[in-house]
Amino acid sequence: MKKLFAMVVLLLSTFGLGAQSLGIKGGLGYSTLNGGQMSGADIKGRGTYYAGAFVEFPITFFLTLQPEVIYSEQGAKWEATYLGQKASLQLKTSYINIPAMAKLRLGLLSVMAGPQLGFLVGTPTQEISVGNSSVKLNKDTFAAIDFGIAAGVELLLVKGVFIDLRYTHGLINTLDRNNSSLKQLQISNKNNFKNAMLTLGVGLKI
Repeated sequence: MKKLFAMVVLLLSTFGLGAQSLGIKGGLGYSTLNGGQMSGADIKGRGTYYAGAFVEFPITFFLTLQPEVIYSEQGAKWEATYLGQKASLQLKTSYINIPAMAKLRLGLLSVMAGPQLGFLVGTPTQEISVGNSSVKLNKDTFAAIDFGIAAGVELLLVKGVFIDLRYTHGLINTLDRNNSSLKQLQISNKNNFKNAMLTLGVGLKI
């Protein structure tokens, strides 16, 4: 994970030599999984956080290209019947996400959209309310790469400081469809879930 993050940061730094501005950003998120959930399971999502850096490349006066490197905690929270009784479960995953956003500036407000490539890092865990246990999951049962589409708005508060609101929706399955052991998570019979995340944060342009 450290090597991957260092390589991407180095790439951003190299690009940043010709960029209009560099910046850092971070904030809170609401992460969930979308798909055909198992009967009796009630997915509610979970609170998360993210942090990262970005560079801006001007295309026209109103349009810029903004690649980013973001470390993001994701996953979901749900209720299901576990060992014959109701239990609350929480799946925690971590990604290094690389969005490439096209940003249209409209005064102090900017709208943006673009693709996002994600790399699963760390070891996914499942926490169960019964006995407050935590189980490490086999990383190979999850897709190593995620891909999705992101869209959002950015509001400039004062020079260099902004608020960022964004929604990202995954387009590929985050679970391994062929792995039957994932059904023990009590989420899905078909392992057909995609990541989804709503984030709100602040950033600083340098």
